[in-house]
Amino acid sequence: MNLRFLGKSLVSLGRALGLMAWTLLGLWTALAVFFTAPVPSWAATTLALAVMGWHLYAWRHLFRSLAALAVCAVVIVWFCSMTPDANQVWAPEQARMPIVKIEGDKVHVANVRDFRWHSRTEFTEGFYDRVYDMNAINSVYYVVVPLAQLDGVAHVFLCFGFTDGQHVAISVEGRRVKDRPYRVIASMFHQYQLIYVIGDERDVVGVRGSVWGQPVRFYPATSTPERKRALFLDMMQRAHSLEEHPEYYNLITNNCMNNITDHIRALGYRPLPPDWRLLLTGFSDRAAFDLGYFDTDLSFENARIAFRIDEWMRTAPLDEQFSARLRENLARQVAEVRAQAAK
Repeated sequence: MNLRFLGKSLVSLGRALGLMAWTLLGLWTALAVFFTAPVPSWAATTLALAVMGWHLYAWRHLFRSLAALAVCAVVIVWFCSMTPDANQVWAPEQARMPIVKIEGDKVHVANVRDFRWHSRTEFTEGFYDRVYDMNAINSVYYVVVPLAQLDGVAHVFLCFGFTDGQHVAISVEGRRVKDRPYRVIASMFHQYQLIYVIGDERDVVGVRGSVWGQPVRFYPATSTPERKRALFLDMMQRAHSLEEHPEYYNLITNNCMNNITDHIRALGYRPLPPDWRLLLTGFSDRAAFDLGYFDTDLSFENARIAFRIDEWMRTAPLDEQFSARLRENLARQVAEVRAQAAK
C-alpha cells in the first residue's frame, strides 16, 4: 500500500512539474513574440495571447503538443537570430557610446559623460574627452544602488581614482531607446543593448542619490596596484569591443553583475563561488565582504552604515569638487561609526 501510494505521488509530482515546465515554455514563447515580433503592438499582443492559449490547450494531446513545440522552435530560432542595431535614437544620457583607444599605459576615452542634472527629466547634456594613466590608479570603489523597496535587486558598478585627482565611474547598463522606459521583463527579451557608461562621478554616482533619491553604498575595494590596473584595462577593452560588436543587455545573462564578475574571474582574483547573492545583486555587497574584497575593518553591518552616501548627497552640490568631498565625507562617516561601535 505504501509503495503504491508513493508511486502515485511520484506520478502526480511528475505531471505537476511537467505542466509547470510546459507552461513556462509557453509563457517565454508568448513574451518573446510580444516583445520582438516585427508587427504593430496590437498585433503582437494578439499573437502572444494566441500562442499562450494554444500552448495551454495543447497540453497532453500528442499532435497539438507537437504543433505547439514547432511554434516554440520557430520563435526560439527567430529570437536567437536577432542581432542588435546600434543605429537607433537612444535616450540622451546613453546616446553616445564611449570611444576607447588604448596606447601603452594611457587610455584615451571620448564621450566621457558629464551631465548636470536638475531633476529626473531636466538636465544639461555634457561629454568630454579624457586620458587616463593606468599607472596612476590608486583606488577602486564598488557601488551598490538598491532599487526602491527591493533591497534584493540593485544596480552595481565601479569607480576608479587616480593620483592626479581624476575619478571615473564605469557603469554597465541596458541602453534604452528614447522615450522607452526600463522594464524588468522587457530586459530579458532583446529590448535594450549593452553599454559601458564611462562618466564623471558627480554624474553617474551623484544623480542616483541626489536626484533619483536611491540608496547608494560606496565601498572601497582592496586590491594590489597591478590588479587595479588590470581591472581598469579589462573594462576599457570590453567597452571598446562594444563599439564594433554591439550586444543585447539581459537582466539574467548579460547585466551589470555578470560583467563585473567576468572581469574579476578573467584577472585571477579569488574565485567567485556560485552564490545566490550574485544573482540578487542587492546582496552582492555581503558576498564581496565575505570574500575579503572590501578595504575595511568594520563589521559588515557597520560598513553598510559607514559607506552609505545618499543622505550626504541630498545636500551636496554636484560640482567639480564632488569626488574629493565624497571621500572626505566617507572618512568622517567611518570614524563616527567606528567610535560608536567602540562605546
